[in-house]
Amino acid sequence: MRLKTGKLPPEVLTKILKGLPCNSVDVIIGPRYGVDGAILNVGRKRFAFTSDPITFTSKESVYYLFSVNINDTISMGAKPEFFAINLLFREGITQEEVESIFIELSQYASMYDICIITGHTEVTPGLKSNILSGFMFGSVLREVGPEKIKERDVIVQIKGVAIEGTAILAREKENELLTKFDHEFVHRCKNFLFDPGICLHKVGLEVLEKFSVHSLHDPTEGGIQTAVYEVLKAANMGAEIFEKEFLIYEETKEISKFFKINPLGLISSGCLLAILDEQEGVELCEYFNNLGIPAKIVGRVLGHERGIFLIKDGKKEELTPFERDQILEVL
Repeated sequence: MRLKTGKLPPEVLTKILKGLPCNSVDVIIGPRYGVDGAILNVGRKRFAFTSDPITFTSKESVYYLFSVNINDTISMGAKPEFFAINLLFREGITQEEVESIFIELSQYASMYDICIITGHTEVTPGLKSNILSGFMFGSVLREVGPEKIKERDVIVQIKGVAIEGTAILAREKENELLTKFDHEFVHRCKNFLFDPGICLHKVGLEVLEKFSVHSLHDPTEGGIQTAVYEVLKAANMGAEIFEKEFLIYEETKEISKFFKINPLGLISSGCLLAILDEQEGVELCEYFNNLGIPAKIVGRVLGHERGIFLIKDGKKEELTPFERDQILEVL
């Protein structure tokens, strides 16, 4: 079977991950579908480990690299602290360009108080663009995970869907968008990268420090609909998800309409899913809304036998992951 561009199909990934040997008693959470990283006991401390590359775009690649790895580390209940980086440079890159990338690495490491500890660099034959890949880890602040999700928990969305997708499309398809929208609109969409922003460092740490969350998940490829499916499958739980409750910025709606794509399946770094008790969920939403950061209950967890359903236009339909991210329909 030839696989399409994008994430591996859930049934394929689930099957091959089960074949990986992982027998150490120090592995608390190992490789499994729907989980953003691993949790290990290291001496008397518990650490989260995550890994992510940058593949969709080369623009602002260092910021992307930090953001996606920070988001995954926070989703594992941990504070991002250490970072190992592999830098595969394209053929023909100049020394000045390499030095510029390292300046950016230093700037973002200082901004987020993260130590870059090791890595690998090379100019790779055949590469047309740079590939950056990171391996981040940090100490666990709160034990979260799919196994802690309970029936009657609520699913909270913090920040709008497809922040990353909106920014990428505006940056990569600027000229096309300018045939319909004005420069101010396109500039605003391009700046989604930083405002509302794809990095969950501040928001994520506040969630972990202030609320008794059971599970966190960072929607990336396949969008928020795929992310909801992933975390519920990992938890072996059912749910009712209310489509009308999803937070979608007006800019994202307009861009999605222009390209005839579904924003619920559009790459969504910058958004965070939190699953927790209902009362805590209400308090979490109130807290972030008071800060001007949108947060809303979008679903409720049910028993496994109830299935995972999307409530859409008053009708109930099975919720399924997107086979490939909607951005690939455009790029």
